[in-house]
Amino acid sequence: MGDFYDFFLTLNLRPVLSAAELAELRWHLGLGPQPAELTILTDFPEVVLDENGKAEVDDNGDWRVENAPRPVLARRGAAWRLGGALFSLLEPRTEGWALTTRQELHPDEYQHVDRLLDWLGSRANSDFGCYAGYERFYEEDTITRRLVIEDSTIRRREP
Repeated sequence: MGDFYDFFLTLNLRPVLSAAELAELRWHLGLGPQPAELTILTDFPEVVLDENGKAEVDDNGDWRVENAPRPVLARRGAAWRLGGALFSLLEPRTEGWALTTRQELHPDEYQHVDRLLDWLGSRANSDFGCYAGYERFYEEDTITRRLVIEDSTIRRREP
């Protein structure tokens, strides 16, 4: 058992993305290679483990931490804990981009997901309404939280 969530996000992005931002967003969605330079999410601290799975320490006795970038919403294929499939899509629209993703997330992943949501919210086009998706605890059949766009921010709200 684990604390996994069914995460579904769908929104339209304004046509303000630079080529570099678009390349990085595609990488985070599993739709392209990792760009040479990351500008949307830059910090992915990860404790370095030795061959026995124990944290390595530096000369001061502190855990050794390295930046280990990884795409945030890139899982694809059959879901592990949920029914159905995991995917991410980014399609051009006349006025920007259409983004939809369904992922299986553990709460430990939310620090990176939330930073990406902040970035996406600031570029979201809410002309089609404020609904942006949901989160559902994998063992429940009801939505745990709705995702809504408010003041250029993606927020979690109780249903």
